[in-house]
Amino acid sequence: MTLTPLLIFAIIIALGAFAQWVAWRLNIAAILPLLTLGFLVGPILKIIQPTDLNPDLLQPVVSLLVGLILFEGGLTLRALEVKETKRIVTRLVSVGAVVTWLGSAIAAHYIVGLSWSFALLFGALIIVTGPTVIGPLLRTVRPNGTVSSILKWEGIIIDPIGALIAVLVLEFIILTQGADAHGLGQIGLRFLSFLLVGTISGVIGGFFLSAVFARKQVPNYLSNFFALAAVFIIFAVSNSIASESGLLATTLMGLIMANRTLPDYEHLLSFKEDLTILSISLLFIVLAANIELSTLLSAFTWQNILMVAIIMLIIRPINIWVSTFGDTSVTTKDKLFLSWIAPRGIVAAAVTSLFVTELHHFDIDGGDVLLPLVFLVIICTVAIGSLTAGTVARFLGVAEEDPQGVLFLGAHPAAQGLAMALKEEGFKVTLADRNYQTLSSARIAGLNTYYGSLLSYHSDDELELAGIGNLIAMTPNDEANALTARKYAKIFGRESVFQLIPNKDNKQRESIAEDQRGRYVFHNGTTYANLQQRFHSGEVKRTQITEAFSLEDFKALYDDYLPMFIIKNEKIEVVTSEDFSVKDATLISIVANNEEET
Repeated sequence: MTLTPLLIFAIIIALGAFAQWVAWRLNIAAILPLLTLGFLVGPILKIIQPTDLNPDLLQPVVSLLVGLILFEGGLTLRALEVKETKRIVTRLVSVGAVVTWLGSAIAAHYIVGLSWSFALLFGALIIVTGPTVIGPLLRTVRPNGTVSSILKWEGIIIDPIGALIAVLVLEFIILTQGADAHGLGQIGLRFLSFLLVGTISGVIGGFFLSAVFARKQVPNYLSNFFALAAVFIIFAVSNSIASESGLLATTLMGLIMANRTLPDYEHLLSFKEDLTILSISLLFIVLAANIELSTLLSAFTWQNILMVAIIMLIIRPINIWVSTFGDTSVTTKDKLFLSWIAPRGIVAAAVTSLFVTELHHFDIDGGDVLLPLVFLVIICTVAIGSLTAGTVARFLGVAEEDPQGVLFLGAHPAAQGLAMALKEEGFKVTLADRNYQTLSSARIAGLNTYYGSLLSYHSDDELELAGIGNLIAMTPNDEANALTARKYAKIFGRESVFQLIPNKDNKQRESIAEDQRGRYVFHNGTTYANLQQRFHSGEVKRTQITEAFSLEDFKALYDDYLPMFIIKNEKIEVVTSEDFSVKDATLISIVANNEEET
């Protein structure tokens, strides 16, 4: 049967969904099954042939999706959120990027034999690390807060910077080696037009969208679609005026919107979840399937493998040591782990594919060698990093051994009160909810928040879990509580995952198995309704239980109370039964307001 373009794209999307499911089941980076399936249906089994996909249609689709991914990357670049490791991250994406670029170019030139121009282009293409790989990896390994923050923000910020350097090198190659080669003056003008057009387009697009959302000129149900249309039109117009300047424009659009106060910002962020998964799945399978088998096999030479080893084992460590020089907040063990983890992702693959097509358009030979080399770097860095990160983190001692912070599912006032009490005791807390208004009040109170579902892939990439070791699901939706508890039991362990007991009229209360839900929290009478009633008629209280003021004294003073947490030796114990004991510790509870101390 001849495969039509419609059937090919349907198969690709189905394979992408299957690969994402496999990644979830095996708890591995999605890139690995995506590339495997892409190579399988393309160069190996030849189910999908490169000639089956119309390049006149494929290239614009890939370009738009790359622009969208960079916009979403810029959309997460909130300056306030990177303040703790700002100095190191700034060095990594500036001085460190130059070290990776030039070091990789030198290795590609002297070991693989690339010309200097193509070696510099290759080095620029692999500057980027993959935030879509880093997120799941950090969630599984859970290194300390410093390492986690550095890797997360490096991965997000370096994508547009690497793409920008690569575009500049590509422009240089086209202008010096193309059929209409120009002098240095013309090359300078082209570089300037790229920067000016990309910057102006991005600034106009970013401030236009910000103004539209700030003034609520677009209804909520159209806001995401409107933003998507604006990103695509800015990308296309900018590219039409100056080649590849759309990459810079869309990144700046996201960056501007991320750092302005917008009522629909969190809603816009949540929109990228399904779209990002679809884009990444589509791109990786299409790009992998369009590599010829001979081209793929040609990448596995000893020279290429040696070059990748040098990039991973020499250039990356130099990058880390230079970027962290003189900074005492990063230990030697932290540096070693940071040196080991630098997976490349979708931006490197997609931008390389676009550039190879661009080089063909200008009849410049030598570009075909770039795609298998970049894919080899992606495969090696992702596979080795993902499969060994946990072992390396435990060996170096950078993985958090016993994090005590709490992730609350639900940001209602009762959850906020409990979170504030734990924060005042020095623990990290995060409240997750899909209600923007409740999250806004929590953020005003100074609490860390996450907008979105904890069951989503978006939370896997964006949620910061450093310092957090417990989940308490406290929403009125009993099914959501149980499903979230089941998911996070794989991360925190079953003993650290809790949920409110289902309402009495919920059949789930009797039917759901114990290993399919969280531990019932506080005590068996604490449903969502009961918790809300107690909180609104009482107050959250922190009490020191000592020999001078025992638990019996506390019970005598507060005969109507709900014990919740016991804090002792900088550890949290969640109360799960009415039969509990506490001594020389802090008890956090909800007490009735009508009780008075004597």
